[in-house]
Amino acid sequence: MNQTFSISRFGRLLWRYFTDNQRQLLVYMGLLIIGLFVLTLFTYQGLPNAVNHQRQILFFLLGWPCWYVFTVQQTAVLSQKERAINYLMQPASQLEKILLIWLISGIGFIVVYLSVFYVFDAIWVSYTNNRDWSPEQLEAIRRMGSSMTIGSIFSELGTSGTPAQMWVFTVLLHPFVMAFSLLVRQYTLPLVVVIAFALLIFGCFGNNVLLHALTGSESIGSPTPFSSASAISPIEHYQYRRIEIPQPIGNGIRYTLGIVVVILLYVTAYFRLKEREV
Repeated sequence: MNQTFSISRFGRLLWRYFTDNQRQLLVYMGLLIIGLFVLTLFTYQGLPNAVNHQRQILFFLLGWPCWYVFTVQQTAVLSQKERAINYLMQPASQLEKILLIWLISGIGFIVVYLSVFYVFDAIWVSYTNNRDWSPEQLEAIRRMGSSMTIGSIFSELGTSGTPAQMWVFTVLLHPFVMAFSLLVRQYTLPLVVVIAFALLIFGCFGNNVLLHALTGSESIGSPTPFSSASAISPIEHYQYRRIEIPQPIGNGIRYTLGIVVVILLYVTAYFRLKEREV
């Protein structure tokens, strides 16, 4: 039998996980549904153009912390000695054990969250599009030059209208949390947040220092690495010029670096799990 990965063995491992944790998973889903219901109840009460913007904010504002907490809880079990021994002593390879955590906290959460969010969004969009607006609300809609309906449900929007940085942080969230949750043994939930903010601040600060060194100008700045930078015009004061990396070189660097970082974080998580098993 293949000692690295076996579909039948992984299936048994997955089935045992659901059998042992079905009540806990149902509680998580119930809390997610209740939280989404309460937040969407307020979000979708506004005018259509406001709702269209606010639901994008809600998607990330709720999704990020929920995904973070759920991932930490799935990996924190390995920091508890007795539960870690029970998990690590199961008849499965290290690859299958790390794949189980990745599947449940990664793909599993994404599928559940998107399904619940899309269902609530479709219901509330239908409600908004069929509302009877008061004369004051109709006047406000006309002043804003917007429609009385929401054109598309959230699942049809794709990436339109959402800053690229939001999707970058979303892609990096799971591998980062998974790796550092296995690296930090105690106070995992708050410490990983502190580490994330520290790295984010350090990255932005270091990026601007590098820009100053490369350009010889102290006026240039960029909010995140590899994004467009702004600099004060040397000719017209208080006028800013936007500087971007030439394409397709810019996107090539961004995608390559992002893929490498994600792979390195998952590899770190794998070897950290392997160390604990030993």
